[in-house]
Amino acid sequence: MLGKYALTLIWIIVGKAVLCLGAIRMLMMDVPSPTTQGESVELICSYELDEDKLYSVKWYKDDVEFYRYVPNDWPPGQFLPLQGVRLDLSKSGSQSVYLRHVDLNSGGTYRCEVSAEAPEFQTVAAEKKMDVFVLPTEGPKITGGLSKYRVGDTVYVNCTSSKSKPAATLRWYINDELAKPEYVMEHSTTLHSDSLETSSLSLKFIVNEFHFRGGNMKLKCTATISKVYIMSNEELVFGTGLRQQTSGLQITENMSHVQSSSSTTVWTTANWTIFLCQLIYILCNIKSSDIQRSLVDQFG
Repeated sequence: MLGKYALTLIWIIVGKAVLCLGAIRMLMMDVPSPTTQGESVELICSYELDEDKLYSVKWYKDDVEFYRYVPNDWPPGQFLPLQGVRLDLSKSGSQSVYLRHVDLNSGGTYRCEVSAEAPEFQTVAAEKKMDVFVLPTEGPKITGGLSKYRVGDTVYVNCTSSKSKPAATLRWYINDELAKPEYVMEHSTTLHSDSLETSSLSLKFIVNEFHFRGGNMKLKCTATISKVYIMSNEELVFGTGLRQQTSGLQITENMSHVQSSSSTTVWTTANWTIFLCQLIYILCNIKSSDIQRSLVDQFG
């Protein structure tokens, strides 16, 4: 009995060894990921046959076949229509397929299956996942800022990303330093009818003097998707006399339109007094010169 088991085990080991020594081997499979919507990509399935002959190469997306290459058929390359797969037959062959203008439906798990000729029909396969991103068309938007702030006031602003897939990761910065966790509040991701998503992150804190650098405080929100996308938006809070509780602070969303309140001329009582004195002085000089001119004309 033991001898029979031993013989069976030997045959299994020998069979495995024959397969291992077989000519067909998968060398590498390359699926670009992540890729962005609208791009065209090449999926590569590299293998080695040695003494065997190729019977077929089949490509699957989520276990559904969309392309096969059979050298003995005519034409050898055949495309089986599948949603999200726009295959370029002229650029596809025995070791690669070329997909044009990928979209969200193109994302999924791709498998390459290579088979040798009879009698063994030995088959090797490999698979990889492809993620398709839809990037935002613009940077994050900052809302909720008041027109003026004072030291001791509460800043409560919100940052919302543009639509994308997946939703962008948002971060708040104060003077280019990551905001403290207790300052930020994350909101649930919004899913839109076109399958795109937006994310939202609030920033809330009490204005203190140490928040200002050189009289200014910069608030920045960044939106990031993996390593392929990052954009930001900034607000600048500025003012004078920061050591006084009554000092006015102004906030503006667009950096290109920021104007410091210290550059604005304020017409106080003293300003008007100086202006009127200068005006009287000019009028007196004009009157005096007119009188002198009249006397000269009369008495020669």
